[in-house]
Amino acid sequence: MRSTSVNLLTPRQMAHQSGWSVKSIRKLLAERRIRHLKRGNRYLIPQNAIDEFLDANMVEPESGDGDRSAVEAEGLLL
Repeated sequence: MRSTSVNLLTPRQMAHQSGWSVKSIRKLLAERRIRHLKRGNRYLIPQNAIDEFLDANMVEPESGDGDRSAVEAEGLLL
């Protein structure tokens, strides 16, 4: 059994806290892309679930091989 206390939020509370729409939160829940607990027809989301989602899905920029970035090498900057 876990000894730590987890603060669980409803999708509406999570949307308010994160600044994301309730629709976006519900979509992530339906796709099982964020951690959650389902009790009957109610979803409860750990308070840090969005931070975990962002950490897991963050795309880091590629490092350039020279003085110019990849965008400049493609001629996309003026």
